[in-house]
This record gives sequence, structure tokens and C-alpha cells, in this order.
Amino acid sequence: MLDAGAELEVALRPLTWPDAELMAGGGNYLRTSGSWIYTASRQPVPGATDVTFGRRYAGALRVARDDGEFVLLDRAWLEGPEARPELRWCIPLGTLSLNPAEPLAVPIDEIAARSAVVVGLSAPELDPEALLTASAIARLLGVSRSTVNAYHARHQMPPPVATLNNRLPLWTRPVIDHWAARQTRRRRSAL
Repeated sequence: MLDAGAELEVALRPLTWPDAELMAGGGNYLRTSGSWIYTASRQPVPGATDVTFGRRYAGALRVARDDGEFVLLDRAWLEGPEARPELRWCIPLGTLSLNPAEPLAVPIDEIAARSAVVVGLSAPELDPEALLTASAIARLLGVSRSTVNAYHARHQMPPPVATLNNRLPLWTRPVIDHWAARQTRRRRSAL
């Protein structure tokens, strides 16, 4: 029988990349053999470090009750478009209020048992100030924003690494640079 941390690691393992331990940033990043690489080029991500479950949820609110200490998790993290896959396990363990505005209370021991599991990456290129909008990509490529939007809508470019407010897709410069270079090579070889 797997311990809680190992069970979470298995649940997060991407099915489409059997050699990968974890996928992040819309599938643009893979963690394999303990290191983060770009999915498209298999090159290492500069400055990448692991984000553990414990680090990601260290700031979550806590409450002490008669029946123990609990971590309070926002319901938006559990369901809907903002759902976080690393939290699926906690739904049956948590105490859920009938009020949908109230958070899910999960026993702190269950959170602690998974605290060392890697759930994401941190890298300088993922700094919010460094992320690119469709307009910024259009300027880089010398095309219109509608052209970039069309590439995105037709899935002809990498998926965004993040989406702000469920409507503004964002990319990193290295992912776009690699994609643009590959597009240029394809166009040249087609001539």
C-alpha cells in the first residue's frame, strides 16, 4: 500500500508522458529524473526549482477545533476552472459546509503527509512580469494580434503556461521562442 505522499505523486503523473514525473505550465514543462525540462525541446529550464505541496499551501488558513487542527482550502481550488489537480484527494477527507462560500476543512495531518510531494515548478521565466500576452507575442513575431489569437484558437501554438482571470492566456518567452524557431524551420523546409 502506498503512503499518502506516494499516492499523490502517482495521481499527478501525466499519462501521456510515461517518462515524466509531473507536467506543468499547460504541458510546456516536464519534470523527469528530478529535473525540469521543456516539453518541446527536452532542454533544461534555467533556474527551475521544485514547488512542493507544503510550500504551495503553507499560507493556507488554519483553524483549531475540538476534533483537531485543520487547513482551510478555498472551494475554487477544488472545483471548476480553477481546480488544482493536487487537491483532488482531499475532497472525501475534508469536512464540507453546506454553504458553498465556506472553505473545505482538511485535517492538518493529511496535508503534512503530502508536504514533500512536488506539485509544480518555479523559474525566473514564470515571474508574472515576464509572461507574454498575445499582443506581446504579435509584436515579437511581427504579426497582428488576431494572427496570434488564430494560432491559439486552432491549437497551432503551445498552450498558455497560465490563464489570468480565466480569459487572458499567458506564455513564457522561451516557449514562444522555441515554437517560433520551429515554425521558421518548417516554412523554410517547405520551400
